[in-house]
Amino acid sequence: MKEKSKNAAKKRREKENGEFYELAKLLPLPAAITSQLDKASIIRLTSSYLRMRSILPDGLGDGWGQSTRFSPLDNMAKELGTHLLQYLHCCSLPQTLDGFVFVVASDGKIMYISETASVHLGLSQVELTGNSIFEYIHPSDHDEMTAVLSLRQAPQQHFLPEYEIERSFFLRMKCVLAKRNAGLTCGGYKVIHCSGYLKVRQYMVDMVLYESCYQTMGLVAVGHSLPPSGITEIKLHSNMFMFRASLDFKLIFLDMRVAELTGYEPQDLIDKTLYHHVHACDIFHLRYAHHLLLVKGQVTTKYYRLLSKHGGWVWVQSYATIVHNSRSSRPHCIVSVNYYSQPMYGKCLALSLWYSWGPWMAQLSWFHLFLLPGFWGHHYSFPPSLSTICVIKTHTHTHTRSLSLSLSL
Repeated sequence: MKEKSKNAAKKRREKENGEFYELAKLLPLPAAITSQLDKASIIRLTSSYLRMRSILPDGLGDGWGQSTRFSPLDNMAKELGTHLLQYLHCCSLPQTLDGFVFVVASDGKIMYISETASVHLGLSQVELTGNSIFEYIHPSDHDEMTAVLSLRQAPQQHFLPEYEIERSFFLRMKCVLAKRNAGLTCGGYKVIHCSGYLKVRQYMVDMVLYESCYQTMGLVAVGHSLPPSGITEIKLHSNMFMFRASLDFKLIFLDMRVAELTGYEPQDLIDKTLYHHVHACDIFHLRYAHHLLLVKGQVTTKYYRLLSKHGGWVWVQSYATIVHNSRSSRPHCIVSVNYYSQPMYGKCLALSLWYSWGPWMAQLSWFHLFLLPGFWGHHYSFPPSLSTICVIKTHTHTHTRSLSLSLSL
C-alpha cells in the first residue's frame, strides 16, 4: 500500500512537471532559457505575460503617443507604439534603442522588460519580470516612481475610452555589473533616464464605461544609461563642448569651443553662474535638472537656450555628472558635456545683460520687442542666487522704450 502511494505521488509529480514544461514552452522566451526555469519562475513569468496581454490586448494600439499636447514626435511615437509589441521579443529593436524596454503595471509589477536590461544593470530579464520595480530602485526614488504610475490630477475630459500621458523621469536602479562596465554608480545604484507613456483607461463595470472615472493601466517606457563615469574622456565632436563648474553651477573651466559658439572667451565666463547666460524662459527647466543632479549624481537636461554675446542664442542639451573627491569621496564639482544645434537663433535679439551693444540696435523693431519674455507682463521666478536686473532698450525711427526684466525672486 505504501509503495503504491509512492508510485502515485511520483506519477503526479511527473505529470505536473510535464505540464509546467509545456507551459514554459509557450512563453515568448528562447528555449535555452525556458528549459532552465523552475516552477515558481514559470508561474511568475506566465502571470506577468497574461497580465500584460490583458492590459494591452492589441499591442499599444493606434493611439500610442497621442498625449494631451501635440508634439512633432507624436506621429513617430504612434508608429513605434503600433508595432512595438510585435518586436519586443526581437533582439534588434532594444539594441537599436541603446537601452531597454519595460512595461510596469499600476502596482509596480514589471510585466515585461527586454533582455538588454542585463547590459545596463547586470540583472537578467527572467529575474526582473514579475517582480516589483520598487525592489530594484533606490528607496529615495520610491515616491517619485509612485507619482509616475499615478494620475497626479483629475484627467480632463478626453471623450476617449483610453489615452496616454507622457512620462520622463530619472531613477537610480540597482546595478550589479563589474565596476569597469557599470559606468557611474553610487552605493550599487545607477542613474537611468526613463521616458515613455502612462496608459489610462476608463473604468468598466458590467461592460458599461464610467465617463468621469479613469484608472492607470500601466507604464510603457524605454530606459537609457547616462554617459559613463569617464565623462572627461569622451571625444568631443564638432557639435560638442564641455565645462566644469562648482556645485552651484559657477563656471570653473570651459573649453575653447565656447568662444566660437557664443562669442565669449572662456575667461569672460569664469566665476560666473551658468544661470546668467541662459534664456529666462528656460531657467525653471535648468533649475529642476540642477536639483536632480545634486540628488542623483547624473542628469540629462532638456534643451535650453544659451545666450550669445552678440545677441541671440543656440539650443544646448547638457549631460552633467557630479565628480567626487578621490580622497574624501565628497562631491567636488560638476562636469558637463554639451551638445548644441546650429544655426544660431534670434541674432537680432539682445537678451543678455553682458551683451556688447552694437550699431544694429538702431534697426531693432517693435516686432522684436514682442518676442522678449516679460513684454506682456509675465513674471518669472528664479533661483535665489540670481539677483540682477536686465535692462533692454529698443529704438525705432520714431519711438524709444525701456524694458526692465527682474531676474530675482
